[in-house]
This record gives sequence, C-alpha cells and structure tokens, in this order.
Amino acid sequence: MPPVPPRPASQSLFASLRSAVRLAAFVLVSVLLIPPQWLLMRVIRGRGAFVLPRLWFACLRTLLGLRVETVGTPRRGGGTLFVGNHISHFDIVVLGSLLHARFIAKNDMERWPGMRHIGALAQTVFISRRRLDAAQVAAAVAAQIRPEHDVVLFAEGTTSSGERVAPFKSSLFSLFLGGDAAARPWTLQPFTLDVLCVDGRRLAHGGDRDAYAFYGTMQAGAHVAHFLRLSGAVVRVTFHAPIAIAPGSDRKALAQQVHAIVASALAAPAGAH
Repeated sequence: MPPVPPRPASQSLFASLRSAVRLAAFVLVSVLLIPPQWLLMRVIRGRGAFVLPRLWFACLRTLLGLRVETVGTPRRGGGTLFVGNHISHFDIVVLGSLLHARFIAKNDMERWPGMRHIGALAQTVFISRRRLDAAQVAAAVAAQIRPEHDVVLFAEGTTSSGERVAPFKSSLFSLFLGGDAAARPWTLQPFTLDVLCVDGRRLAHGGDRDAYAFYGTMQAGAHVAHFLRLSGAVVRVTFHAPIAIAPGSDRKALAQQVHAIVASALAAPAGAH
C-alpha cells in the first residue's frame, strides 16, 4: 500500500481541534454521570444499575463519531449471553450503547489508566485467561453475575482485524454451562461486528480498517489518539436469532456452532471470491 500523503496544515489543525474538543467533552460527560452511578450502585446492582452506563456509552459513541447500523434485535429481559467477534476497544462503546449488559474482559485491561474504576462502575467482570486460574475464574463469575443480568462475551479471547472470525475459545463457554440443573439456563444470542467505513471512506473503497481495528502489536494510546483526529466510523452490528442453552451442554460443539453463525454475517474481504 502506498504511503498516505500528509494532510494540508488546515486539515491537520482541524483534526487536532476535533481531538481536543472530544477529550474535553468526554471529561465533562464523565464528571456528570460517574458520581450518580457510584451512588446508585450503593443501593442496586440489578438491571437498573445499567441505565447510566448505557447513557455514558451512548454519549461516548456520539463523541467518537461512531455510527451504528443494526441488523436484527437484541434480546431483552435478562439472562442473555451475547457472544461475538472482537475487533477493537471501540466495540465496547458500540455494544455498551445498545445493551444493558456486563462485559467479560481479560484482566490485562485493568492496568489501563482509569480502566479499573470505569470497569467497576459498568460492572465489568475482569478474568484471567490462564488455565491455572480456571477454577478461580469460574467461581468469581458465578458469584458476580446474577440471573437477571445480560453479559457480553468476546469468544475469540482477543481482538483481530475484523476481516475474519478467529476460532472461539470453548473454555469461555464453560463459565456459563454449569452443572446446576436448578439454575436458570442462559439464552445465547450471537452477534457479528463488521466495520464498514472509517473517516468517511468505505473499506470497500480503500478506507483505513486499522484506524478502527486494534490488534497485534498496536499501542492502545497511539491508536485512540489517532482515531480521535478522524471523523469516526460506521460499524454494523448483526444480532442473530437467540439459542436456548441448558447447563451441561457440550461447550466445544456450542463454540463451533456459534462461530459459524457469527462468521456467516461478516462481509467477504476485498478480492475474495
């Protein structure tokens, strides 16, 4: 790919101004919404505690210039495990603005500046991906997640460019397939994230996928800083038909089934036949 020509000085100045305004607005929105959420969580941890986080994510989505096309309808009423692919940290903003749900995230993210506090207010469950910690993780998830909660699980276990769906880690499904027959069974709803356009240019016409996608050796700070200077992105979220799952279901078969569904809605890469 040929090098991108430098922007004119006027465009560069505008991009810097856009980034500064977004950061200032983010701080303002956070200052207004985080204190009442902290107070609310002193009294309630049910579905009512997800109203302000969803509003915060919706404001952040607007500030970032993220436009969302939705296909299908997310299940309501609690007890839904939303499972899909993972392209970027911006996915959390997109899905958080659409769902009253908790996120399952790897504990590496807790080291990001402010993430521990923000995650706590959004009731994010940070887990270790090490096999040695599997029993401890399962116990922690069982203790924190209530039957009326909805949960988002990125089953690839990492992010990717979004051009294809990496194999799903079946061990993550086992967290929701306990053997307690008396427990309320989860309803699984697959979703597919697909980036369509970045900075006003569709990916099919040469748009910069990597400005949204975060993977490999990319640095989080530099990636976010670059995106803040752009006009935004368009992301399609496809909600597939829900699947009823019972405790004791075969996790490997379920992971393969859901992977096929998620991958089916991903646009073919340019040049593919």
